[in-house]
Amino acid sequence: MHRFITSLDELTDKPPQHMLLLYSGGLDGTYLLQQLQSLGSTVTALNVRIGDQEPSAAAEEQARKFGANFVDADVTDRFFNEFAPAAVHADALYQEQFPVGSTLTRPLMAQTAVQVARERGCDVIGHTATYMQNSSIRISGSIAALGPEIGVAAPFLGSDVPRETKLAALEDAGISFPEGIHSIDANPWARVIECGSLESPENRLDEGVFRWTRDVAHAPADPAEILLTFEHGLPVAIDDRPIGFGDLVAHLNLLAGEHGVGRSSGLEDTPFGVKNHEVREAPAATVIIKAHQVLANAVYTAEEHAVRGAIARQWTTTVVQGGWFSHLGESLAKCLADLDRPLDGSVRLRLHRGSVTVLSVNSPNGLYYTRLGKAFHTSMSEYSYTPWLSLATLPSRLRRFGAPR
Repeated sequence: MHRFITSLDELTDKPPQHMLLLYSGGLDGTYLLQQLQSLGSTVTALNVRIGDQEPSAAAEEQARKFGANFVDADVTDRFFNEFAPAAVHADALYQEQFPVGSTLTRPLMAQTAVQVARERGCDVIGHTATYMQNSSIRISGSIAALGPEIGVAAPFLGSDVPRETKLAALEDAGISFPEGIHSIDANPWARVIECGSLESPENRLDEGVFRWTRDVAHAPADPAEILLTFEHGLPVAIDDRPIGFGDLVAHLNLLAGEHGVGRSSGLEDTPFGVKNHEVREAPAATVIIKAHQVLANAVYTAEEHAVRGAIARQWTTTVVQGGWFSHLGESLAKCLADLDRPLDGSVRLRLHRGSVTVLSVNSPNGLYYTRLGKAFHTSMSEYSYTPWLSLATLPSRLRRFGAPR
């Protein structure tokens, strides 16, 4: 049976021999490091970087202060090679509203943690997600799928320790944290903000929380036009200039953000029925997904489009709920990538004061009839329409026949 530790009491009763703790230097993780030090467990603190240029010196200093080994892992390339592309193939929007964010990073963090835990001989991997965060099942589920021999410690699931208590305990140890009112989770694909005034969706949105996107009232008066080129469903060039996926995302985050594109506000379902309010900004993801949807509409048959849509929605739901490495999640992802094989072409878009307007689409595999020119109309003029109309209307005509007037 897989070992799960879901409270601080359980952690105290049966401390791990060697815990690998996912650690970015925040309040929750630092408080947990303090608790682990008092238990005498060996601890390795793992900082998984996705998009950050340099390791966190503060995180390393704090980890070592509590006797933990510190490991830094930059997995940005893996994020852009394996995880973000899956989101593009699926047009991954949470409940078809806004681009997913931590859904992409948590399984990657767990994958990295399992690798390092095996190298270091750790018997447990720990994280600080709570019952109000879907990250708990995304991390725990991924660890269980990839490293079934390794235990999982999520002590803040069952132990709700007030922020004030954590701050006071760490102040006694000479560590202080700024009293930020918002909780922020950012990766190159999305920046998610919650807590504080954003806790309730009934409050008027505080637009001062945005950093990547400009308010539309202050966005440039002149729009920007871009041409995105795709191969097999993934963007490979902008304005006919080849560009790596990571560099493209960085460029579009700046450009689209400058024009106010990519803001959203919505409610995320938690595993326990209630909803958590989140605000996010994802300029590049918004533009790329829009272009991908347009290209798919031009290339897919009606049947392909319908089937792909159903598979994409199921994959997104599966990974949101922690099933990235499940058999279903992996199988659906492969299917979506395979369906995207004919998605080659370019989409021209206008970015202007929060909006994304499609100006043109061009694909060598497009099914729009103008690609055939006059030959299409010539062939259609030879078509016999009477049998088609007769068969197409047969059920309605039969059902109406003999119906009361």
